[in-house]
Amino acid sequence: MPKLKLLTTALLITILTIPSVVWALKTGDPFPSLSGTTLEGAEFSISSLKGQPIILKVGTTWCPTCGQQSKEIDKLRGFMTENEIQFVDVFIQENEKKVRKYFSGDGHQIPDVVIIDQGEIARALNIYLIPRVILIDKDFQVYRDSDPLPSDVLKQELEKMLIQK
Repeated sequence: MPKLKLLTTALLITILTIPSVVWALKTGDPFPSLSGTTLEGAEFSISSLKGQPIILKVGTTWCPTCGQQSKEIDKLRGFMTENEIQFVDVFIQENEKKVRKYFSGDGHQIPDVVIIDQGEIARALNIYLIPRVILIDKDFQVYRDSDPLPSDVLKQELEKMLIQK
């Protein structure tokens, strides 16, 4: 019995400490061709932004860490505009009313593109933890797939991404 308890505890600790990068996209791989419905109800293909650097955040309206990540991204709006970096915010399992309320009430700036995903993007990206921040370079390749990033680290990563190649 003690061996079983020890094994169970070790397995549980291992599972709980596996970083989310296990499910991350690989750096240098092409970003998948995904589309979803915008806040305005139009179909939008993320690949239409090919040729421009992209920050793609996947989250929800009810997740406090997702909101904090949006605020960290908002701190970089001037830098993003200067460098023509597109910000795509994907909301999983949300509806238009909740997303509009999110932008009207919490002081978040509306991203370049807001997508309301009903599961297709979340499944394609293996979203298990939110928020997820994916940096996509102008060649539409994954530069970084990560957990939340503070604005200073995010800016450093974007600067590196912009000067590559």
